[in-house]
Amino acid sequence: MSTDKVQVVRTKRTGRVDALMTGKSADAVRGLRQGAMRIGNVADARRIAERRLPRVVFDYIDGGAEAEITMRGNREALEAVTFLPRMGVTQGNIDLKTTVMGHEVAMPVLLSPVGFTRMMHRTGDVAGASAAGKAGTIFTLSSMSGHSIEDVAAAGSGPKWFQLYFLGGRKGSEQLIDRAQRAGYSALVVTMDTQIPGNRERDYGNGLRLPLQVDASTMLRFAPRVALHPSWLLDFARDRFSLDIANATSLGDPDSPMSLGEATAGMVLFPPTWEDFEWMREQWKGPILAKGIITPDDARRAVDCGASGIIVSNHGGRQLDGMRATLPAMVEILEAVGDEVEVLFDGGVRRASDALRAIALGAKAAMIGRAWAYGLGAFGEAGIDRVLTIFRTELDRAMRLLGCLSIDALDRSYVEIPDSWVRSK
Repeated sequence: MSTDKVQVVRTKRTGRVDALMTGKSADAVRGLRQGAMRIGNVADARRIAERRLPRVVFDYIDGGAEAEITMRGNREALEAVTFLPRMGVTQGNIDLKTTVMGHEVAMPVLLSPVGFTRMMHRTGDVAGASAAGKAGTIFTLSSMSGHSIEDVAAAGSGPKWFQLYFLGGRKGSEQLIDRAQRAGYSALVVTMDTQIPGNRERDYGNGLRLPLQVDASTMLRFAPRVALHPSWLLDFARDRFSLDIANATSLGDPDSPMSLGEATAGMVLFPPTWEDFEWMREQWKGPILAKGIITPDDARRAVDCGASGIIVSNHGGRQLDGMRATLPAMVEILEAVGDEVEVLFDGGVRRASDALRAIALGAKAAMIGRAWAYGLGAFGEAGIDRVLTIFRTELDRAMRLLGCLSIDALDRSYVEIPDSWVRSK
């Protein structure tokens, strides 16, 4: 495929490009990989995904809650941290490896759970897990996946975590936990900040309602908009317009499974509480991480309830708008829990330098959500591969420029935080 044809992906649509986005032939795969080379950073992946995806799908990835103050605040907080590099000390190889929850990873960038990825590209979480395995890092499967727990477990060679919503209440959650454990997932990630979905006004304006479903009225309502995105539409059609939450529709009794509405209602009616951790520790034999923690008090409570790790997150600014940004929140959380548990950072990471800021301030690793979803929306698995390759390249470059030879040696002496982040006691 010539460079001119690759450029078409970024400038205009042709039947050839549409075929590359959806075909299964060797030529199609090569074309996707060549096309993905047009991605030079996460912002490029975002732009290409925005062109390929219908507005309703792109805004689901890209948007936040209400005025999106918290979403912007995550980025502003990262940009407020400055580096303090050391000169004349960098020679030889940079060691990007570290250990997260007992797993050695090739780089300290993990894939966060993202819901409804199958509407971004039919390969969805299967592609995410495969790409993470090739990159030598951890993939986290969302309960809201369009692919089954077992199918994603079989994709790729790397370690996988399962993110738990209480779909179908405690009864449904018990089934999800059992399936994830039997499929070989090594950690359970319990999301604590989704008692009810946030007010995502872009979704509301686009007519997106949960639970998602494809019926005659939905197709009629969205037809004029999706027709402008033929490569996505063909991909979606080849996937038989699947918008199921694959693991929700199999809950309940075998001869009387829960409906999708019943399963999703359960997560709102029976969200996880701290009292549920004792029950979950009985069900799950591996480490449990509490996700959505933003205050020192909740971090302390998570540790006291037996959590093995904490993911500092405000759900990417998609839940309560006006919450504190994740990076300054993480600084305070680390002061509260010290090294009793591993603390991971999630929120606004678009470059390797963002991850390094969080790690220097004490995070064990950083997690990316929108970043890999943009890659998926742009070029499927090839797009995720490209995004992860960019992160690895940027990590090596930034570490060399910092004068730090290994991830495990990175500490607060390499960064400076705003004075306003240090609260008086």
